[in-house]
Amino acid sequence: MRYIIIGAGAVGGPIGGIAHASRAEVAEVIGDHVRVEQVNGSARPGGSSWQSLSRGTGTIEADFLHGETALLGRLYGVPTPVNEALQRLANRAEAERRSPGFMTPAQVLAAAGVPHA
Repeated sequence: MRYIIIGAGAVGGPIGGIAHASRAEVAEVIGDHVRVEQVNGSARPGGSSWQSLSRGTGTIEADFLHGETALLGRLYGVPTPVNEALQRLANRAEAERRSPGFMTPAQVLAAAGVPHA
């Protein structure tokens, strides 16, 4: 079974016949225009969702990041259990004011019902 995971570091393949750029194609377009570097000697600990949870802002973009992918999956008959789980878990983390990393990747996959090693 193929899974589409967007926003979590991997894309499982085209959804609904819409192709995606390979990592090599993305790297070619981005080139050295986007870099993740230390700022004032501090490593970047995470993306915007991580930052929102760290600051306890009460908002997180899980519905946009993972909800849209899950919706496309439903529309085109492609299972997106990890995106559905990420959306649900991120919104729960926001509501419960959880810290980033409150679950391991294995726990997230288990919550999604996806077999993992």
